[in-house]
Amino acid sequence: MKHLWWLVAITVVPRAVVAQTPSAVLAVSGLRAYVQQVLVGNAGYRAAGSRLAAATERIAPAGALPDPTFTTGVIATPVPSFAFTAERMTRVPIGIRQSFPFPGKQAAATAVARADSALGAEVVGAVEADLVAMAVGAYYALAEAETALRVWDARTALADQSVQVAHARYGTGAVPLTDLLRARLRRAQLEERRRQLEADVAGARARMDALRGGSAETTRVALLRADGGAALGIAADSLAPDSILAQQLAMTSPALAVAAAMVKRAEHRARVFSLAGRPDFTVSVESGIRFGGREPFLTALVGISVPLWSGRKQAPAARAARLDVDDARLRYEDLLARYTGELVSSLAALRALQDRIQQTDEEILPLADAASTSALQRYRVGAVSFTTVLDTQDELFDAQLRLARLIADYGAARAQLAALIGEEWYR
Repeated sequence: MKHLWWLVAITVVPRAVVAQTPSAVLAVSGLRAYVQQVLVGNAGYRAAGSRLAAATERIAPAGALPDPTFTTGVIATPVPSFAFTAERMTRVPIGIRQSFPFPGKQAAATAVARADSALGAEVVGAVEADLVAMAVGAYYALAEAETALRVWDARTALADQSVQVAHARYGTGAVPLTDLLRARLRRAQLEERRRQLEADVAGARARMDALRGGSAETTRVALLRADGGAALGIAADSLAPDSILAQQLAMTSPALAVAAAMVKRAEHRARVFSLAGRPDFTVSVESGIRFGGREPFLTALVGISVPLWSGRKQAPAARAARLDVDDARLRYEDLLARYTGELVSSLAALRALQDRIQQTDEEILPLADAASTSALQRYRVGAVSFTTVLDTQDELFDAQLRLARLIADYGAARAQLAALIGEEWYR
């Protein structure tokens, strides 16, 4: 626990001092503009900003003096005559009383309010980081859905070729009717599947719109296909060494910054409770106006509160506040350990995705394409069965869909990493 302070101190370093790591998946067409729309239109993000503004407004009143008390009335008035001049003690008092907290209490209360505001600012940063990661995930979900639909259209076009070839060969008596029926069946199955893919696109677009507050603006997403260069961009995407990113995590992680701000807030609250048992002061000044030409009275009083029950009130509260500080520090240490482990795990997953994307793009897809083309050509001359044609076509398009899914997974995971380490790539 004694070694926590240098970690807490690091977290207050401005995020701008940490070098940003460029990434191909975070620079695709339309993504940055969409993220900015989300940050403008998302109600949850604006709510976090409102909470920050409210916390900032509470700073000034936190350390203000208690309101003074003005008193007036009548004393020793005869009843029922109400003759103010009949009795010498009859008077109208006019007084004012002001309480003064023990020195340091107002400053401590102001420090807590400032800590609340600082915590609110860090919460806004954490909400922003999470929201941006969600926006990237939604973007890539739509990109994957639209890519799948485009791939399916190409798959359907290839199925049409298969129907034509099977029909021609059946017309010559070279193949049985079964081949033609299977070709038409596969074509119908593909068309049925397309309906679900269209629904997937609509659902992904609706989720994108919901993140930016229901806006109906259209975002053009990149197709996640090798011929679009997306896979090659990911293969060239460089990730910093684990040790460098671990340092960036400790310095700029929004979630850790929130935890560090909670430590500071707990410390300031403990200061408030440690001073709660100190006596407060009260100053009262009162003038009693008398009638019948009698001189007025002037009364001046100074009072002091006596913390007689501090053993049951202020002292336990102060101990509880110190325990809250320990709790906040331990929570910070726990988050740092867990986020460090999460960072290492994320980096391993991202590098594995890079390798899988590169292998799919450079090896699996070309082989699947060559096998599909060869099978259809060889079927024309009767060298292979129609089952082989269908199998190779399915393998080709499964590989294309898998590539799109891998790229989408990489984009979402890369955005989560950026949110974890506080990489503000969208600025």
